[in-house]
Amino acid sequence: MVRFARASPVLGAIILLLTVLGTVGWSLEGVLEDIPAPPSADRAVFADEPLPEHRWTGVVTVEATVRWDRDDVWVAIVDEAEVERCANEPISAFFQRCVSTDLDAVAMGEAGTGEDGLTWVVRPGVHYAGYGSVEAPPDLSMDIEWEVHARLNGAATAMLLLISVGLFAVGVLERVHSTPS
Repeated sequence: MVRFARASPVLGAIILLLTVLGTVGWSLEGVLEDIPAPPSADRAVFADEPLPEHRWTGVVTVEATVRWDRDDVWVAIVDEAEVERCANEPISAFFQRCVSTDLDAVAMGEAGTGEDGLTWVVRPGVHYAGYGSVEAPPDLSMDIEWEVHARLNGAATAMLLLISVGLFAVGVLERVHSTPS
């Protein structure tokens, strides 16, 4: 117990430092280049693989931002059920299924807003990225810039601060009680 009490202020300082860094957060960014144009006018095209799942929603808040370089393209984030629904819909502009106005999107970036982009606070569950073009697309490609910013949420920050203060208190109390009178 004495060794722990002596080490507790150091542990408290480390946890406090990690809490401050976690509150500021960390970011990742990248570019996806030469993505083929959507195959038909306004029809959603989804990625083959889902986006990475966010399993730490109670501890970490994650915000994703996507920007694209074409004014005729829209971008959407949908859940797994919407991808399955669209896979079973006929591929025809006549039916107006799985187009920009029909999607049940979790987050949607309209055509013409690519410079500002789409910002999505990531929620639990399986999600897919999709995109489409408002017109019959020419045989062009597009580039997508993405950024993900993660940080500790309020509850996790409060809990870690309490642990840090508790560890400091154990260390201080041990020093006070172990000092000869």
